[in-house]
Amino acid sequence: MEKLSIFSFQDYKEFLHQWILRAPHAGRGLRKQLAEALGCQTPFITHVLGGDYHLSLEQAEACCRWLGLRENETEFFLLLVIKARAGTKSLEKVAARQLSQRRSAETILKKRLNINEELSNEDRIIYYSNWYYSAIHMACLIPALQTIEALEKHFSLPLNQIMGALEFLSEHGLIENSRGRFRVMKPVLHLEKESPLMSQHHTQWRLKAMETFLRRKNTDLHYSGVISLSKDDYEWLREQLSQLLQEAVGRIKVSKDETLACLNIDWFEL
Repeated sequence: MEKLSIFSFQDYKEFLHQWILRAPHAGRGLRKQLAEALGCQTPFITHVLGGDYHLSLEQAEACCRWLGLRENETEFFLLLVIKARAGTKSLEKVAARQLSQRRSAETILKKRLNINEELSNEDRIIYYSNWYYSAIHMACLIPALQTIEALEKHFSLPLNQIMGALEFLSEHGLIENSRGRFRVMKPVLHLEKESPLMSQHHTQWRLKAMETFLRRKNTDLHYSGVISLSKDDYEWLREQLSQLLQEAVGRIKVSKDETLACLNIDWFEL
C-alpha cells in the first residue's frame, strides 16, 4: 500500500478515509478492525468518517497505534483531532498554529536531507538488516569502487552478497547500472529516531567499529571514557557534539568522494 503522509492532510477524517481506501481490496473489513482496536462498534466508525462524530483523544491515540504511525505522526494526528473537536475559536487557533509549525518543520527536514521518496517498511527491514547494504550504497559514490570487482575486493565479501545488495539497491532506484558501473541516484535515506530499526542500525555499525579496534591503525580514532560532571556541562557537551555533527554533515555534502568511512558518536547519561 502506498504510504500516505499525515502532514499533507488538514482533516484527520480525510486521512483515515484515504488510508482505508488505499488498503488492499479498498479496505474491506478495516472499519470493523479499527472499531475493535478502539473498543467501539463499527457504526460509530462509520459516523466518524461520514458524519459529525469525533474520536476522543484516547481513541485517537489507539487509532495511531493501530495505523502504526511514528511518534511525530501520532502527535500531528492528535493535533488534528484537537482542532476538529475544539469548542472555542481560540483553542482551534492554538491547534492550527501548532499544526502549521509541525508541518513546516517536517517539510524543512525533508528538504534538508534531500528526501523525495522513502522505502517501504518491508524494504527498510532489508536495507538495515546488515551493514553492507548501506556501505555498498555509499561506496558507489566513489569512482574507484563503482564496479563489482572493486566492491568485492574492497569489502572482502562473497560475490553473492555483493550481487544481492546491488540488485536490491538497483531495484529500488538507489543506484543504477551504467555500462558496468554502479552510480548512486539517491544518496540519502532517513531513518526516524522512533523507528524500531534504529537500534539495529546502530548495533550493526558499532559491531563494525569493534572489528577495527585490534588493527590499531593510526588514522582510526576511538575513545571511551566514563566521567562525572555537572548537569549543565552534560548539556553543554551534548550541544557541542550536536553542532559539530551538523557542521560535519554540511561539509561532507560538498566533499569529494574519495574514501569510505563510518562515524559513530556515543554520548549518554549513565
